[in-house]
Amino acid sequence: MLKLPKVLNCQAAAEMSCRRRDGSLSYYQRVTLAIHLIICAGCRFMDKQFALLDIAAKKLGSKGFSGTSQQENTLSPEAREKLKKIIK
Repeated sequence: MLKLPKVLNCQAAAEMSCRRRDGSLSYYQRVTLAIHLIICAGCRFMDKQFALLDIAAKKLGSKGFSGTSQQENTLSPEAREKLKKIIK
């Protein structure tokens, strides 16, 4: 008998979408995520945003920060705390 993938909620789909980019999903998980992305427009948009972030990070990693010191590219402790609060 064919075992159908369970339906994901959006939070699980977001986590799986991130993990898919580093290749840590099984075939079953990839299929389950693909089904969710077909159904959920919000998660499709989020998945495209993750792809754009990956491209930007790869470009930045290969080029580095041109002409700036490492200290100029770090966040202040206050800014880090604000971001942590926003993300949670």
